[in-house]
Amino acid sequence: SSGINAEYGDTVLQKEEEPKPVFSWDKREEIDPADYCFENLDGKKRGKFPGQICGQQFGIENCKNCILFVLDNVASLTIDDCENCVIFIGPSKGSVFIRDCTDIKLAVSCQQFRTRDCKRIETYLHCSTQPIIESSVGMKFGCLQINYPGLSDQVISAGLSLYNNEWSSIYDFTPVEHASNFTLMTGTAVFDRYLTPEHISEAGAGKKVEFTSSNSLFPLTVGNSDNHSTSDSALLSVFLGTKGGYTEVDAMLKIMEKCECRLRRSKETHMNTDTVIRIYGEAVNTNTLSKLAKDGPVIGFEVEGDINQLRATLPSYNDILIYMSNGENSSKDISNFFNYVDMTMST
Repeated sequence: SSGINAEYGDTVLQKEEEPKPVFSWDKREEIDPADYCFENLDGKKRGKFPGQICGQQFGIENCKNCILFVLDNVASLTIDDCENCVIFIGPSKGSVFIRDCTDIKLAVSCQQFRTRDCKRIETYLHCSTQPIIESSVGMKFGCLQINYPGLSDQVISAGLSLYNNEWSSIYDFTPVEHASNFTLMTGTAVFDRYLTPEHISEAGAGKKVEFTSSNSLFPLTVGNSDNHSTSDSALLSVFLGTKGGYTEVDAMLKIMEKCECRLRRSKETHMNTDTVIRIYGEAVNTNTLSKLAKDGPVIGFEVEGDINQLRATLPSYNDILIYMSNGENSSKDISNFFNYVDMTMST
């Protein structure tokens, strides 16, 4: 556009303002903190659902006598000053920290788990690292058993492995003499004994949430809850290579159950050629194991039960390789594998 300068009688061009650049962070929707917490509730049933949290931090504070569900993955979780609540939280990429809580029933999958100044917290746990309690008493821990639509994708988004679960390896910062501040529950203890289908429905979670071992996404491991096994044991290693193979691993777990075998523990890891030779040096096809280990993850299971029946029942697969230790080498193989994984995860 143009205009006339009256004083000088000449034309003055009016420069149009250039549009300001718009950056991606300018387009972000403002986050309402109230959408990412449950606070000051009493006697309520509340739920958050897949797609509502999407990896954000979440907090629960000052809730009493409530049933609370978060069926989505979170970045981290804090639970403060709560009493007599039943709580389920979806996979957490980071830590779960519980403070100043009493009489809580909790189910959660996370990278790190810690409590402080708590009483009587019953936790059904899947945790990648050693859970920690501090100044806490009457604590109970069990292996998390749960499934619902979308959970598998949420576990992946949170960067967790189904097969890395230290639920029973509790570290107590404030132990007491001649007693223990925590106990470990067996696999027969399941989270839904505190919930009816009506509770789940009223919380908005729907009836597709299952807290049973038969349909759980997470494998049931004995851990340290029963250290008096009289059964034979073996290391069963699955080399997935580039093909994934997690569907086949799930099928193997069902075969173990049919053979009346149980899992003491499991780990998913990566190995180089030197590690494969060190752990499986006496095994046949070490070169094949090394190639598969280079191309993809290795999952190891410490299996107890009728090992001979399991060995005879397990099928062969085209794209993955199964190594199962024999009776003479089983104890050494088990120690070598899990000591290696514990060492690499602690560094």
